[in-house]
Amino acid sequence: MRVYITNINGLAGTAQFAQNMVTDIAVELGYRELGIYRYDMNYDSPSELSKRIDGIVAGLHHGDVVIFQTPTWNTTAFDERIMEKLRAYHIKIVVFIHDVVPLMFAGNFYLMDRTINYYNKADLIIAPSQAMIDKLRQHGLTVEKTIIQGMWDHPTSIPSLLAQFEKKIHFPGDLERFSFVRSWQYDFPLHLYSRQGDGLPEKVIHHAYMPDEELLLELSKGGFGLVWMDDHDKEYQKLYCPHKLGTFLTAGIPVFVQRGIANQDLIERNQLGFVVDSLDEVIAIMDGMDQVRYQQLVNRVREFNRLLRYGYFTRRLLTDAVFEVLCD
Repeated sequence: MRVYITNINGLAGTAQFAQNMVTDIAVELGYRELGIYRYDMNYDSPSELSKRIDGIVAGLHHGDVVIFQTPTWNTTAFDERIMEKLRAYHIKIVVFIHDVVPLMFAGNFYLMDRTINYYNKADLIIAPSQAMIDKLRQHGLTVEKTIIQGMWDHPTSIPSLLAQFEKKIHFPGDLERFSFVRSWQYDFPLHLYSRQGDGLPEKVIHHAYMPDEELLLELSKGGFGLVWMDDHDKEYQKLYCPHKLGTFLTAGIPVFVQRGIANQDLIERNQLGFVVDSLDEVIAIMDGMDQVRYQQLVNRVREFNRLLRYGYFTRRLLTDAVFEVLCD
């Protein structure tokens, strides 16, 4: 028996970073990669597409296990075809949900039934949160075996700098998706890490794109990380694991997150920052913060983040997934 994991390439940004990270950890565990390239499948005829997918899964044998990272961002139709090919091999299939496209964007909700249909062909589902599982069950998910991810790892060997107590907030994110940045009117600076930075309020300090290692070093200097969504995205925030949360914690700084976030319990139990209802509350807490309290938070985060820096959340769920699909 061999264990395989799908992995997307040719896609810029966090989505590929996350899949590549999971695959790197899986390879360390002895799993094998099934590489998928990001492309427009409409250029393929049905027979050409079938041959392309045959090439991806050619190494499979009866009795193997495949961890299918979804979505592939090659359209739902492509993901459906991948699942059809996998099912033909009489293997165990784990669907590892990173995002659910019909829930991310209201305009894509029409894809929900098709998405649930190919999920239901899996033997086990790895989901970001129990809230995500509950939501998917409302729409017809029937797979009995599930594992909850809970947190994104961020493996790195980059050291953290000594965090200084500074009343500033860090926020990586595109202005097109996080419009609240454009209305920032607070006295404390918001450091925005984005490719675009035009027309920003006075207290928003724009930083151009940084490679991952450079960003981690910059964040580790001090301040707080912010995990925040515009009102129209808040419902989805209750379901998924934001990658930037793992980035902040890996850098070794405490965080502010919106109440209701899927990771809320983990943050509160491990004293990794503050769960708040508004940005006004963020500012009030920062205003009352002192060096001693800040350093206590940093120490707690840096004890916890060894799990993320060595990929233990991912190692555990990948190992548990194989046990679950092979054992009753």
